[in-house]
Amino acid sequence: MVRLSLKKLIYSILFILIFIPIISVNFYYSSNISGAKLDSKEIKASNGYLNVDLSILPDINYDQLNDLWYDSKIEMLIITPNRTDFINAVKPLMDWKNAKGVKTIILSNFSLYDGVDDAEKIRNMIKTYYETENIRWVLLAGDAQNDLIPIREVYNPDVDRYGEGNSETVGDDEYKPTDFYYADLTGSWDSDDDGKWGESPRDNLYNVDEISWDPEVYVGRFPADNAIELEIMVNKTLKYETNPEVGNWMNRILLAGGISDYPDGEDPDGEYESRLTSYIVENYIESSLNITHLIEEEGNLSQIALRNRFNDGYSTVLMAGHGDPTTYYRNPSQAGYTSLDASTSSNDNNPSLVYLDACSVSSYDYDNSIGEMLIKRVGGGAIGAIGGLRVTWYLTNDSNLEKLNRGNAKLFWKEFFFNKKFQQGKALYDSKVSYIHSDYFTRGETATYWDPERKQLLTYCLLGDPEVDIYTNIPKSVLNPFTENIYEGQLVSTTIKDIDGNNIPFARVHIRGTGEKYYTTYADGDGLVSFRIPTEEDEKYNVTITGHNLIPSYFNFTTLPDNTLPQVVDVEYYPKNPKTSVSTTFNIQTHENKSGIECVYLFLSKNNFSDYIHHGLSNSVGEINNLFQITTERLTPGHYSYFIVLRDYANNTNIIHDSDFIFLVPQVMIDYLIPLSIVMIIVLGGVSVFVVYNGLKKYKQFFGKD
Repeated sequence: MVRLSLKKLIYSILFILIFIPIISVNFYYSSNISGAKLDSKEIKASNGYLNVDLSILPDINYDQLNDLWYDSKIEMLIITPNRTDFINAVKPLMDWKNAKGVKTIILSNFSLYDGVDDAEKIRNMIKTYYETENIRWVLLAGDAQNDLIPIREVYNPDVDRYGEGNSETVGDDEYKPTDFYYADLTGSWDSDDDGKWGESPRDNLYNVDEISWDPEVYVGRFPADNAIELEIMVNKTLKYETNPEVGNWMNRILLAGGISDYPDGEDPDGEYESRLTSYIVENYIESSLNITHLIEEEGNLSQIALRNRFNDGYSTVLMAGHGDPTTYYRNPSQAGYTSLDASTSSNDNNPSLVYLDACSVSSYDYDNSIGEMLIKRVGGGAIGAIGGLRVTWYLTNDSNLEKLNRGNAKLFWKEFFFNKKFQQGKALYDSKVSYIHSDYFTRGETATYWDPERKQLLTYCLLGDPEVDIYTNIPKSVLNPFTENIYEGQLVSTTIKDIDGNNIPFARVHIRGTGEKYYTTYADGDGLVSFRIPTEEDEKYNVTITGHNLIPSYFNFTTLPDNTLPQVVDVEYYPKNPKTSVSTTFNIQTHENKSGIECVYLFLSKNNFSDYIHHGLSNSVGEINNLFQITTERLTPGHYSYFIVLRDYANNTNIIHDSDFIFLVPQVMIDYLIPLSIVMIIVLGGVSVFVVYNGLKKYKQFFGKD
């Protein structure tokens, strides 16, 4: 018989108590999934294992997708007099804008809006649509004469060149016209509330109570006296955009640098506008353009030379010098280009964007200004004319070309070429904003803040459609980007390329289906475009692709049905041995190459789904993810089973369940400490009693004998 000492007995008991509760972890990990694939009809029925009603899952939210296709916002307003002949004249232009994806409407009955006069009523009408739609472009289709589409006159008297409080006028009326009134929709334009628009002539340009210099919309005007003139400008614009006469004129620019002042005692260097035109050539014009540069002091700028060069056809034209409504002057006394030259120009079907850096040359509220004659010229002349409506200013010794006229012109061409804002209205109005934020203007100690400063920004306006994109190279057609199958509900991702295979940045892609389906999107800088199709099979879509230096290109596709169930390719779990102390993450790799995955849900249960927890992730309308990472909350100990629910955008639903979709979360040691402590106390107490009892027995035996 082996004697067991008391010490060994205690060690044995502790060993048993410590190591018996340890439970090994069994975790089943599965990849390359196989097993039962249950369709959506089986989801809600008990099959002996799954007894889960998946009606708890939210319906697919098609609202965002439907909003894109059925509730697109208006982007452009064409405003005409309330006359049938004017309205009919602009309808073809409206139809084209809508066909290429610039949603456009015609407005004519501005009498329905509040205002002290028609100009304010029109502005309030524009404001109403701006606040509720996505208005970016406004075309005023009517002349200011006879108040067809009135122009706002702003209190802004001319002062002498040195300003500083001198209110002496120099031959112009105190009130100056401007269409900037219709572009700025947040300024009050009447800080004194006395009916004089912009009454405070000494207010600086930052008087936001009067005028806000960050316009909300881009404005242009067709200065038509009648519907026939309006049709001429509409037809020229349609020809330019939809069916241009392709040729070398599209990548040519013509610059004319006149002399504003010859050298004298007060200005020994003189004022040569070729400094401006040369700066633009050297710093902004794209290398792909062919440049014709006429310079007065070099003897190659004459009226005949400028007229002939203009008639050769150019994409863009800049004339800098003196001017009056009917004449651009190549020097202080000699004409360089006239209204007669404009009205008889022979650049047929080669209309130019013309920037006239000179006084009064675009005063369309008078008859026969150069700008008006150019925009009204049948087929030729100008597609857009930018110029001053009244006297404009320059400053001597402006070596950095940053002040007044030169600053305006320089920043326009910077916006146009350098910042690639080829839509003529955008280039004009963004150049005004650039002037306000220029170093010259903001640094204060050299800026003037005179009335001429304010007037410069107000007087340069656009005759022409502000949304038109100006050619700077020979345009190309687009390769068909929709040669592969396209399924209902699919997120289409494709690259827009020209016929030479070059990616086309920022192309406009307009897709139109039957009924009211209408959606416009834009490619990114690499030509990539993405859009999701509504979930309707056998639907035919017509596509129009337009953009800078593109000939409009037309394609179509028909959606195929998506009846394929989405699949799980692989599932991974972390940590491999789950714990109650950390969350468990499921990486679920899916496959669906038609309409695409809409959502993934993970269901977990410890009791055969009598109750359960679930987690889900979704793709938005613009997402096409196939890998979903779902992290649960910390799980309680127990045996778990799970299944995965997949749904695509065509509403095909698949349940993925496998016999290996089980794992165990073990009980942690902390859960055993309390019962273990109780057992140890009892055992130690018993041992203590036994030791004491043994001791007492030995004591009695020792002291019990005589």
